[in-house]
Amino acid sequence: MTFGSENLQCRFLPRAWKQVSEEGPVDLFSLSLEIQKQNKFQWRLDIESSIRKRGSVMKAIGTQILQRDRLILRRFVESDAEAMFQNWASSAENLTYVTWDPHPDVEITRNSIRNWVASYANPNYYKWAICLKENPEHVIGDISIVAIDENDSSCEIGYVLGKVYWGHGIMTEVLKAVLNFCFTQAGFQNVRARYASLNPASGRVMKKAGMSYLKTITNGVERKGYLADLIYYQISREE
Repeated sequence: MTFGSENLQCRFLPRAWKQVSEEGPVDLFSLSLEIQKQNKFQWRLDIESSIRKRGSVMKAIGTQILQRDRLILRRFVESDAEAMFQNWASSAENLTYVTWDPHPDVEITRNSIRNWVASYANPNYYKWAICLKENPEHVIGDISIVAIDENDSSCEIGYVLGKVYWGHGIMTEVLKAVLNFCFTQAGFQNVRARYASLNPASGRVMKKAGMSYLKTITNGVERKGYLADLIYYQISREE
């Protein structure tokens, strides 16, 4: 049924007819107005319901300090260059499964940090220096939101940790902290992470942090002399 210029939903006709007929003789103009009013009311209810289901909308709040029992996640500062260089940026083994190559000297590390510090002015930039609470000035790794999709309020996380700190549950604790931030503060609805199949330890971190297997892209990554599947994990706000 069409009234005026809008194709109004017939589901509102019985309700509108009842409302108009109670007020007197029924005419098509009054009936059309009542259907439009109920249609708009239902549309508002649908929007409010959608917002409740999705929770808070995305918020560009930038990199905030996060704390766990034994860790502090904070913004990088230029003075982190030496520790970053020593703990992971100069190590080929440590960087096997990341996209960039080892730094030959600390000045390259320092320059990278300068760029990150400048990027903190962007409220959609999220990059944390990982530090033990007992030594908050000494950075041992980093975790970042490496991609954001505003269409579905989702993001992807990447991380790296100095080898000497592997095997102590640190990265699982870090990932849990950042996932909590993504959902409760930044308003993301879905978070993904991925790893090369040759690095199953990274997948175990994702699983321990509560993420679930999503998909595998066969031969999805080729770099540094190896070819591997790319395995994705994800977690949603409702989980």
